[in-house]
Amino acid sequence: MRRPSLHRFAPTGTLQQIVLLGVLAVAGWLALRLAQVPATSTSRLWGTVYLVVGINSDERLDSGPREQAAEALERFSSDFRKLHPGVAVQVMTFPEEDLVRELRLRKQSGLGPDLMLVNSRTALELQRLNLSRIEDFPAEKLFQIEPDMLNRLRLSNGQLAALPLQQLPQVACFNRDRLPNGSPDSLDALLQLSGQGVRIGLSTQTLNLFWTVGGLGAGEALLAAQGDQPLSPQQVQGLERWLAWLQNASLQQGITFHDKQELLIQKLASGHLDWISCRSSNLNVLRQSLGASLGVARLPGGRWGQATPINRERVLAFGLNSSPNQRQIARELASFGINPLVQRNLTIRNMEMLPVNRFVPAPVASSTVLAAMVRSAEDSEQATPVIRALIGNEKALGALDSIVSNVLFTELTPSRAAQILPATLR
Repeated sequence: MRRPSLHRFAPTGTLQQIVLLGVLAVAGWLALRLAQVPATSTSRLWGTVYLVVGINSDERLDSGPREQAAEALERFSSDFRKLHPGVAVQVMTFPEEDLVRELRLRKQSGLGPDLMLVNSRTALELQRLNLSRIEDFPAEKLFQIEPDMLNRLRLSNGQLAALPLQQLPQVACFNRDRLPNGSPDSLDALLQLSGQGVRIGLSTQTLNLFWTVGGLGAGEALLAAQGDQPLSPQQVQGLERWLAWLQNASLQQGITFHDKQELLIQKLASGHLDWISCRSSNLNVLRQSLGASLGVARLPGGRWGQATPINRERVLAFGLNSSPNQRQIARELASFGINPLVQRNLTIRNMEMLPVNRFVPAPVASSTVLAAMVRSAEDSEQATPVIRALIGNEKALGALDSIVSNVLFTELTPSRAAQILPATLR
């Protein structure tokens, strides 16, 4: 039975739009594939596949006509039909935070998608809730992908929850007109700028603040805090130093904290902030507002090390309700996505992502933005063990969020928070 079209857009009155990063990127590599195939395709693939694109809250636009989004989705479908005349692609878009609820409903009626382009954290959650299936790929195919990315997607049985497609680094975004000398290279310098009238925006969410951990020497302590052994005095000191910096920042007149990352994006775009941490997927909307005034740089570290950004991966997870034929089509789409030439073109087409294929170097010589993204990806490698321990542990993340919030609102001293944090995480 043919499943109904499931396009999801905000009501006209709300003007809430989505950033079609995932859709446009996949459409781009499909178009590239089309250019390499003769017009008289001999493809034997036949059928309809349904691709869900999860949209993050900080990747939504509040302007632009809905017709533009619909046109992009239709172009995606049309390009793939030219490559495989017997295949139709239906693209569905949902806010990522609503995806679990939507998939549960569709699983009950057997109308789930065949593919899902989502964050790695969402892919792990879908697998935990039995809302996605495992798809195995040859070792030579997986060998092309950065090992850390695969490890973050591995389940306890060694299988992969999804296949990486895009890497979205966390970087510093700033207004060049307000910071003509560029982004600060240390956390101390960031505080100093706030005292000089530069308006800095930070997130209250731990995952968006984690980049500050490395420069203050608290990464090892956070990892140890989740274990069974007591922390050393040096590790406790590292936690206290990190929490003290956050509390100090919260007391600065030039620094404001926001609980939603999208507010930071909007305030930088509208000129109400001068410096924020952001995701590379936010660069397009910021370029539209700031133009050449938009600066992009590596996040600042400190005396105890480099920044520890959490780079987000967009991955392809596989649905439960696919027929054998649909599984074959979904598998080919996912496998082709990590082709070296496809990965290169994904990178240079919009300058908003890095390859997940480790044999595809980003052209950093021609782009300072890509150079900043590559340095961020390198910095994130030292944070990988902590990311792995925290990102799949909702209770630990919630406990850490609670402690950080109490420190920011001065309900807890940094010293007291550092003492109770290990027991709270455990």
